[in-house]
This record gives sequence, structure tokens and C-alpha cells, in this order.
Amino acid sequence: MIHITMQGKGLVKLFLILISSVCLLQFAYFIPTNRVENAAEEYAMKFAGTNTDASANKEYKMAKAKYLDSVSGLKLFTIPMIKSYTYSDLKKQQLALGLDLKGGMSAVLQVDLADFLKSLAGRNANNADFQKALDNANQALKSSQSDYITLFSDEFRKLAGNDKLARIFARSETLGEINTASDDGVVTRLLRQKANETVKLTFERLKKRIDKLGVAQPNVSLDPNRDIIIVEMPGIDNPARARQFLQASAKLEFWETFRYSDPGISQALQLADVASNSGLSSSDSSSISIASECAITFSEKFKIHVVI
Repeated sequence: MIHITMQGKGLVKLFLILISSVCLLQFAYFIPTNRVENAAEEYAMKFAGTNTDASANKEYKMAKAKYLDSVSGLKLFTIPMIKSYTYSDLKKQQLALGLDLKGGMSAVLQVDLADFLKSLAGRNANNADFQKALDNANQALKSSQSDYITLFSDEFRKLAGNDKLARIFARSETLGEINTASDDGVVTRLLRQKANETVKLTFERLKKRIDKLGVAQPNVSLDPNRDIIIVEMPGIDNPARARQFLQASAKLEFWETFRYSDPGISQALQLADVASNSGLSSSDSSSISIASECAITFSEKFKIHVVI
């Protein structure tokens, strides 16, 4: 019993030492950065002057951000023979305070899958039932826990009767598995799959945008069941710039690609390269003709433009 008690005390002491070490290390990170941030505030106050209007507040924030950016690569803390830390390094190592302690900005973003479906529908996007189903799905999404693709599919079935979803999306190159005979279940599954890929891509792009804002330890999470992205940015001091970053639109396009090893690809490219060689003599006109014909066939087959 005494042996067990001593073991318990040893574990308590070990944890106490570890926690104390972490706290001391955080203080070592905090003190140099706090000194720099105080200097940044003093600089910003002098820059903004004694004005109290909105423009002065804007100038204050810009001056502070500019000062901190200018010293981000300055070495503030050094562990001898191990590593030197810059202001930027120390900020990344610090424990970040959450929105409840530090304030900041929180946003819930919904990926617009209506435009995504319109792009897949192509010319059929003008179909009256398709348009109405999109509108109804947008309204249902406000009070439903279901995902947009499922809501759209259900609304289309109500409106179109015996008409199939396949008729809307059969011409889409992105949904190559769909034909006019495909049932609604297959079409909905493929639409959901492509929508998941689009939402995930949007999520990854958004995380990269937020990293460019320089926010310390932002929290970006994805709810794949509702296509919602939740963003928390503690300590953000320029909400307008953050909103601009989050709302900036990007054009998403789908391109069919082919490997050099695919049938006909290497031959067409080699012959096109021969045909484009300016040093060819007139005796090689037959080679140019063959190369041009092959390249044109290659272009028409794979829907890409080959310049000769």
C-alpha cells in the first residue's frame, strides 16, 4: 500500500513539473511579443493622433498592423545553441485565446450549390421545372437539416412528375456516367459526390485564404452533411478585410485531362511537334499533312485545340 501511494505521488510530481514547464515556456513566448505589441500600440497612437473619428480608428489599425508586419521577422527570443525565434514564430507557438476571451470574428458560410447545379445542367438550366426546383430547395434549406442536393432532387420529383433528372444532366461531361436511361437515384448519388468534391475544394481554398490574413490559430471546420463552413478568427482587428477575403468569389471550372501514355496522345503530340518545326523542307510536305491530319483528329476526339 505504501509503495502504491509513493508511486501516485511520483506521478503527481511529474505532471506538476510538466505543467509548470509548459506555463514557463508560454511566459517566455508571451513576454517578448507583448513588448513588441505595446510598442506597436504606442506607434499607432502617435500615428493616428488625437482624433477620435472613424478615420482615425482606421489609421490606428493600419499603423499597428504595418508596425507588426515590419517586425515579424525580427529575432526576439533565443535558446542558446538550440534555436532563435522571431515575432512571427513566437505568435504561432502561443496558446491562442478563443472568441469568448479575446473577441474576434465568427462566420457561417454556405456553399452555393445552386450555381454548381446550373453549370452541370448547361443549356438545360433554363428548364422551368429545374429552375423552380432550385428556388424551392433554397427556401426549404432555411428550415431543413437535410443537404441541398437531396432537397433539390425531392423538389424536382414533385414538379416534373414522370420526367427524369437524367434528362437535365445527361449532356454534362463532368457526370459522364449519366445517360437518359439513368434513374433519379443514380443521378442524385453522382450529384452528391461531385457536390462533396466541390465543397471540400472550397473548404481547402478558404483555409488558405484565412492563412494569408495572418490570424493566430484560426478555427475552420466543415459540416459535410449541410455543406456549411464555420470560421472563427480570434483577435481579428480588421473585419472588413476579413469579410472581403471570405466573400471573394472564385471561378470553378472542370477540364478533362489525359495522360501522355493514353492511346493516340503521344503519337499526335510527336507528329504535331514535327509539323511545327520551321526547318522542314518542301519535300517533307507529306509528313506535315499526316501530322496535321492526326493532330486535327486528336483535337476533335478529345476536344482540345492543337495549334500547328
